[in-house]
Amino acid sequence: MPDTEDQNAPTASGTARQADAFAAGTDRTSPRLYSMTTRYTDQFLAGEEGPDLLCDDPIAALHFALTASTNSPLAVSCSTTTDGRTWTRLPLHDLHADADRALQQTVKPPMYPYPDSSSPRPLDALRQLVEHAQADWLDAALRRPVDEASTWIPDEPADNDWIRAGQLWAAVWGGAPAEPVLEQLTARFPNPPYTQGKELLRDQASAVVEAIGLAHAPAVGDDFVQLHTAWLLLHELDTMTVAPQYEPGTDLGTPRRLLLERIAARHPDTAVTSAAARDQPNAPALQAAAHAYLDRILPLWPHFPAWTEQARSDYTQEVDDLRSSEPRPSGPPETEAQAALRTALAPLAEPAALPHHAAAALWRSHSGRATEQAGWDMATLSARINDLALAHAEGGDARTQAEQNLTAVSKFHHEHVHTHAARGHLRSLATSLDSLDKAYRTLTDGIWSIAQDRRDQHDSAERPWNGYDEQQATADLKPAVQTGETRLEHLRQRHFELTQHALTDLLPQLRDLPPTSHRAYTMRNHIAPLDLLRRDLNELARLADACRRDCDEIRTRLDKGPGFGKAFATDHDLAVAELRLQTLQRRYADTQNEFALSVTVGRTFDRLRTPPPSEHADATKPAGAMESGLHRSRRAGATGHSQAAMTALRAAANQDFDRWAQPFAPAYVPPPTEQRDGRVARQGAAESKSSDVERKGNLIDQLNQRVAAGPAPDSAEYSDLAELDAVPPADIDFDQLAAEAKDRIAAAADAAEQRAAELRDRLHEGAQDRAAASHQPHAPHQHDQAQSAAHQHNIPGGRAPGQ
Repeated sequence: MPDTEDQNAPTASGTARQADAFAAGTDRTSPRLYSMTTRYTDQFLAGEEGPDLLCDDPIAALHFALTASTNSPLAVSCSTTTDGRTWTRLPLHDLHADADRALQQTVKPPMYPYPDSSSPRPLDALRQLVEHAQADWLDAALRRPVDEASTWIPDEPADNDWIRAGQLWAAVWGGAPAEPVLEQLTARFPNPPYTQGKELLRDQASAVVEAIGLAHAPAVGDDFVQLHTAWLLLHELDTMTVAPQYEPGTDLGTPRRLLLERIAARHPDTAVTSAAARDQPNAPALQAAAHAYLDRILPLWPHFPAWTEQARSDYTQEVDDLRSSEPRPSGPPETEAQAALRTALAPLAEPAALPHHAAAALWRSHSGRATEQAGWDMATLSARINDLALAHAEGGDARTQAEQNLTAVSKFHHEHVHTHAARGHLRSLATSLDSLDKAYRTLTDGIWSIAQDRRDQHDSAERPWNGYDEQQATADLKPAVQTGETRLEHLRQRHFELTQHALTDLLPQLRDLPPTSHRAYTMRNHIAPLDLLRRDLNELARLADACRRDCDEIRTRLDKGPGFGKAFATDHDLAVAELRLQTLQRRYADTQNEFALSVTVGRTFDRLRTPPPSEHADATKPAGAMESGLHRSRRAGATGHSQAAMTALRAAANQDFDRWAQPFAPAYVPPPTEQRDGRVARQGAAESKSSDVERKGNLIDQLNQRVAAGPAPDSAEYSDLAELDAVPPADIDFDQLAAEAKDRIAAAADAAEQRAAELRDRLHEGAQDRAAASHQPHAPHQHDQAQSAAHQHNIPGGRAPGQ
């Protein structure tokens, strides 16, 4: 048997090749932020989100990934960022490599500059903690039920279990497990250590590492059989063992694709097609057909020739169809309006859901206060991980207490992450809405410039610009504007929906809160705490002024010496005071920036909760609904009211006009009045008004009947008109007609003057009656002393002061 060093040597080299292959082009020196998310894969909670972690410590992230996927149906995925805005997916084997490098650094490089902690870490204890978690993971991978219908787990794993565990470890975590991990694993079984099982596990892990390394190696002198064996191993591993629990954390699709491309260039059925497809216009389609054919036959090739022959004939027919197919015509050339529309909509894309960790990191990249809070949280989290590593070696109650402290710190950290994520979602929504508004302005500016250019090209000397020319010049511009408005409205509504879903996921109480309720206002103050920020600004300004005065005093004591009863000052005191002043000034600037960001977040939250009516809402309606709305607006008029509302408004206006014009009518008689306790009350106003309205209605009906019927044939007017028609026009005496008209006018004037005199007399008599009634003597009232005092002091209840 070879010794341990010889066994570990090829494993280490294979791990290095795999790490170099996957980590090509990545920067490992700068600190990174790790986002660990999980999802359930069992039949009861499939698709539901599980626990998560956001930290800058790769050791803590690796420990979380190991413990989350041990004995639980959770699929772990990892993403990383260096600036908080651009995220990339990170396979778990790269996370394992980052943790191995972190276990060699005494001081952890922080992601955020605050706080500035440089305390050394217990590397040996952390390494033992990680190795114990890795042994637990392998133990869970070995102890699997015998089949899907049974829950019985054998006490001793079989050889197939060791093989599957080795392949799974290499695919997920990269390389082979370390020797201390295997020793802890084999010590858990009742029988003596499984030397053969460890060898099987290590050999299978090395085989997977070599297959991945072959996929990333240069394509020089490839052996088809070796490529096929490597591809078959990764294919079975991906479809049988890795999926679905470990698939999000692995990257087996990339080496499988690379191997498939190299196999297609050497397989007898696809080599010629792949070489000739490079010059074809539909080369991607031919390459996809070749890959689909190889995916179909390679698992059983070269066995089952009948089945392979059928697949080959289908592939040949598909290739012939692709070669004989003509490329699609490019279509008509692009117009100026379409070019302006494409330019305006080019920066916009269909929005996707923003993860909560990405939203929190986005807010922290803009807010200095959130950055400082996140730095303190992650420093505390790393400290609790160190405590857990130290307590793990002791065991007992110390480990239990350390786990409880880590859970409490993680829960407190999650609360801050959720708050920052809510603000980050609103900040992202505000940025997206600004982008949509900018795109709309770009579209309108481009369309207006095109229309103005067409107006400028018109020759005014030939004929002036008229409405027909304007219609012809803008005929192709209106469809482009409508298409752009429809697209922008769709994107705006999509952004609102995604942000609303994210906020209700973070803050479930928002689902049942009305937008104008007090609890909704409290929630808004929690997301955008403007009052708290104002108080912090005032307090920081006060502290900064006091610290500035302290710095001036220390400089004065350094220059002129201390005064009477004061201590000497040193340069260290001045440095400490200046550092404190710089810290206060930085926090004041961060609070000012936070206040500006919170104003934007609060306004965006209001727009999200009570969105304004869309300016282009009719553009997304069906044709029938849009047409009915246009007809409805035409019937309603310029005000936009409905027909029933307009009728009610007219009736109310007529009623008010009749009520105010009633006192000025010729036959209007004021209602009788009487005086009670110094107040004038009109009696019978309603009866007088109703009778007057009835009289006017009768008169109007009589006039309408006379106009509609005309004069009767036997009436005097008809006779006069007949006689006038019978008389020749030369015999008409116009002087006599004028005199008769003057007489009628004078009679009408006399009647009107007589009517006015009667009205004046009646008014005068009414005034005299009211004056006489007001001067009539009243019976003396019997007042006692208490009532007189009550009237004198005007006290409610008739009680005098002192009673």
